[in-house]
Amino acid sequence: MLRLNKLDLIVRDVPGATAFFRDVLGLTVNYAEERFAELDAGGGFVLMLSPEAMVPTQPAAGTILHFEVENVEQALESARSRGATVLLELTRTDWGWESAMIAGPEGSVIDLYRPISNPT
Repeated sequence: MLRLNKLDLIVRDVPGATAFFRDVLGLTVNYAEERFAELDAGGGFVLMLSPEAMVPTQPAAGTILHFEVENVEQALESARSRGATVLLELTRTDWGWESAMIAGPEGSVIDLYRPISNPT
């Protein structure tokens, strides 16, 4: 059985990305140093940040991280008040999500979403 429980986001600025996820999204930092950080992303999932991996990689551009929240509007306003750049205001998707997106570190995108019962 496979269970995805960690994601290593390759970033050039680990302290800056750590500050973003801590200060803007409110994740708990489990460990942080100049070249590696580990954050609790909830539900047993760990977000790791590092500038390189054991194999050749590229920075995070083109990556979308989806964070399920109870209240998208509230989560978006909280992120906005903490300095987040809003890329997509609150939207109802065709696939049954209420979603808003903010700019993350290194060209990544953060989707704040919740499933809704009656997609329109």
